[in-house]
Amino acid sequence: MYLALFISGCVTVPRQPIVQPYGIYHIVERGQTLYRIAKTYNMDVSEIMRVNRIADPTQIDIGQRLFIPGVRSPLPVETYKPVSRDAVKKLVGQKYRVSHWRYITLHHSATLEGNAECFDRNHRGRRMGGLFYHFVIGNGTLSGDGEIEVGWRWRKQEEANRPADIQICLVGNFNKETVSSAQFDALVKLISVLREQYNVPMRNIRKHKDIEGKITECPGANFSFDRLIAELRKS
Repeated sequence: MYLALFISGCVTVPRQPIVQPYGIYHIVERGQTLYRIAKTYNMDVSEIMRVNRIADPTQIDIGQRLFIPGVRSPLPVETYKPVSRDAVKKLVGQKYRVSHWRYITLHHSATLEGNAECFDRNHRGRRMGGLFYHFVIGNGTLSGDGEIEVGWRWRKQEEANRPADIQICLVGNFNKETVSSAQFDALVKLISVLREQYNVPMRNIRKHKDIEGKITECPGANFSFDRLIAELRKS
């Protein structure tokens, strides 16, 4: 019998069934961000990015199908609402009587995700005295897309390592990705409020890499500084 099987060909081994993970497809609608989608389904942004092979969390399109594993039915996702100028004013606070702020320097975190809390831990570990930046603007990973976080240095009106210089960091690596629309909108409003309160000249708004003696690409090749200045002139 064994000889007959050998002569007639290979013995067929029954295939094991492929178990497909259950889930649903979420259709991206106008005003939805990856951060809000992940939050709605109680998932990490990085997991949705991995499953759907997304490299840039800020680049999702209306109508795009996102596979959400482990979910039985689609859920309604809250759409993004731009931060208001009044809300930004409240975050910045009233103008301090003794003010010496004359510059605004722009950074990127050079990471794909982050927020003020994790940057604070990192900077403390590097003996930088805690969070270096006065403000951090999220990209929808560990904080909201366009969410403005106020650092302890601003609350205490303490400088970092340059006198009279307000430090603003946008979460993201803008050599690999682009600034999200929500981040850009929040940045324009934040700088407008700071300029209004502290009379910072337009010529004193600068990229980190523009500071003399700095060897850095910060805030990245994809950061549209000219567009920012054009929007600030309108505001």
